[in-house]
Formats: sequence, structure tokens, C-alpha cells
Amino acid sequence: MTFFEIKDEITTQLLEFLSEEEQIDLEIEKSVLEMASNIRKNGFASVAEYSKKFDKFDLTEDNFRVSKKEIEILSNKVSPKLSKSLEVAIERVKTFHEKQKLEGFSFKDNFDNTLGQKIIPLDAVAIYSPGGRALYPSTIYMSAIPAKIAGVKRIVLASPPRTFAESAEVARLIEILEIDEVYRIGGAQAILSCAYGLHNLAPVDKIAGPGNIFVAKAKQLVYGKVDIDMIAGPSEILIIADSDKEEDIPLIAADLLSQAEHDPMARSILVGVNKDFLLKIEKELYRQANTLPENLKNNALESLNNRGLIVCCDKLDNCIEVSNKLAPEHLEIFSYNSQPIFDKIKNAGSVFIGRFTPESVGDYIGGPNHILPTGRTARFFSPLGVYSFQKRLSFIEFSQKSLANYCNDIAQIARAENLEAHARSAEIRITQISTDY
Repeated sequence: MTFFEIKDEITTQLLEFLSEEEQIDLEIEKSVLEMASNIRKNGFASVAEYSKKFDKFDLTEDNFRVSKKEIEILSNKVSPKLSKSLEVAIERVKTFHEKQKLEGFSFKDNFDNTLGQKIIPLDAVAIYSPGGRALYPSTIYMSAIPAKIAGVKRIVLASPPRTFAESAEVARLIEILEIDEVYRIGGAQAILSCAYGLHNLAPVDKIAGPGNIFVAKAKQLVYGKVDIDMIAGPSEILIIADSDKEEDIPLIAADLLSQAEHDPMARSILVGVNKDFLLKIEKELYRQANTLPENLKNNALESLNNRGLIVCCDKLDNCIEVSNKLAPEHLEIFSYNSQPIFDKIKNAGSVFIGRFTPESVGDYIGGPNHILPTGRTARFFSPLGVYSFQKRLSFIEFSQKSLANYCNDIAQIARAENLEAHARSAEIRITQISTDY
């Protein structure tokens, strides 16, 4: 892990390390553009070709959509204990997201004009559940629950073919959440198909869910034709370790490791004021990493070696400043007095407070959504939520008296913008009123 010490202010060197400059892989971008062109030109034939190439699966128009019978058979293989845990998670996530419902409003001003805003759910959304390096069933309920609460009528699920051969828990979730439209299609081709429409898959209005760099590029490409949740990058965690107790060392190390195991590009960051304590955590972190199963151990070690960071500050306020500048996806405040620290936090995807709130609580059963902004975008993006699946429509009903009162103002501003017809559209009504009376 890379080590930095900060005395008075954050150094240029640290800011350069923290900076997540956009890495444009031109080859990947070119590949996704080519895929989009082929799918729009050749339709299902191209998607079947990509499914064969990337998923080693013979996709046909008959097996493209996953049948309810297949889902039922696979769902029956899930263990009762896991099924119960999924139900617990769903209820907690529902409870939290129910609080996010938006309400419209209307009011009358002094001229008896009616103004307001109407909240409307999107008609159709697609949820993408990845199935490449790993399967993440929890992504399904984190996406589907807020969409359902928002009032979305049509929810489409797309996931690679292996999902519907291997994941009984995904099948169980499809049943519990009553998702009726399910397609065995993965990668960039899934995103493109949901955006453009394909065979019996009608296009959607929004696409949500994480994926690899090809999925991210495809989402970026279709944004504007459809809405997307966000462009998610590798997972991140930052822990402010406001402790010097020996018994806390393995806990903090375990939490840093929980993200490092995801991916070699994941980033684990440890921030604190006690150098010796931080270095002890680093030692324990590597010890724990070496006890993981081989594939996860390799992910973790590569992540820690190349992307891991320890920042030792001279005071707690600088720890908070580092966190706010990085705007991490996951922020843990590991402290016996967390509230004063939390009060100063303004940039983070989701915050985990205290000794008994590891990041894994939020991944599965905490309640808040785990689809979060990454790569410092928590400075301006929010977690996925009910509001992500709703749009706002504003409305105005002006009275005759009010239009007469404001007509001159409207005309003045319109003509300042050289838009004569705008001015006349207001004035003609006032002229008509004068003529009528």
C-alpha cells in the first residue's frame, strides 16, 4: 500500500494519487460503438453472435427470454436459509426506500394562478445483473425495489446466460419481486438491446445496474436515448480510523479487505492520525488477505499493492478533508465518537457509522441502496433510489388578470432574446381581450 503523511494541508502529490482522471480506453470504446452499429443494423443475429463469442452460449429467439418454468425449477434449488435471508433483506430495503417517495405540489399565487409539480413514474426500466467475474443477486433487489416503489409498471431483468444455469438465488429473487420479463443476455449487448429494442424485447426508458468496462461504455453510449443510473467504476472504501485500541485492528483490516477482494482495480483507503496504529492495521490486512480463497486472495493482493492507500494526518480535521476530497463510494467512520465526524462529511456514496457497521451491512441488509457513485462522483451524484425512477412534470395555469399584468414583462424579455413570436403570443391574448370588451 502507498503511504502518505499530511501535516498542515493536503499535498499536491496526494491529490495526484487520489485524482481519478477519466481513463478512455479507445479500443473498448471502438468495440462498443461497433457492437451498437451491428445490433442496430442486424438485430438479433448480431446479439446471438456476441452471446456465442463472449458467453459461449447459443442464443436463439426461442431461448432468449427466460421462461417462468425455468425460473421456478432453478428457484426450488435455493436453500431455505438463504431464501429467508433474502426475504429479510428485501423487507429492510423496502422499508428504507418507502421513505424516499416524492410528492407533487400545487399552489395559487396572489393573482390566482395555479402552479405546481407532478411526480410521474417511468414507464419501463431495465435492471442489469452482472455475471462475469462474479454473480451479485443483491443487485437485483437493490434495483427492483426502488423502481417498484416509484410505480414503474414494466421492469426488465437482463443477465448473462450463466446466471440462469447457476444462480438459484437470482431465480428466487425474480419470484419474490415478481419480475415478469427476464432475458439471458449479458455485457454491452444487453445494454444496447434494452436501449434500442430487440426481437420481443421492447426498448426501455432507463437502465440501472453495475457491470464491467464494456457495460459502462455501453451505458455511456446510450445515455440520452435512455436514462441510466450512473457510470460505475471499481469499488472503493475509505475508513477513518479514529481509534488506537488493539482489538479494533482486525475489524478495520477486515472491512478494508471486503472491498479489495472484489477486483484488482478496487481501492481501499485507510486514514487516521496514529501512524503506528495504521501500520499495524496494514500488517493485519495482508495477513487476512493471505487467508482468502486463491482467486479472491489474488484480487485482494493486487488491489492492495497497486491501489491501496494509507494516509496519516496530523489532526482529525485533515482526515475528514481527505475523505471529502476523495468522495468515496463507501465511507466508514470507525470511531467511539462518530457524530462530530459525520457532521462534517459532505461527499460520500454511503456512510457506515461506528464499530458495529461494517460496509457489508449496507451491501445486503442495511436498507440504503448499495448502487453508489464511484470515482469521486459522489461530489455530485447520489445513490440509486426511488427518485431515480421518477420524473417531475411542472404545470402552470395563468389567469386572464395575471397575463394582462405580466404581458409587458414577457414581451420585454422575449424581445431582448430576439424572439418576436414569443412576445406576440402573449400580446395577442391581451389585444383579443381588449377587442372583446
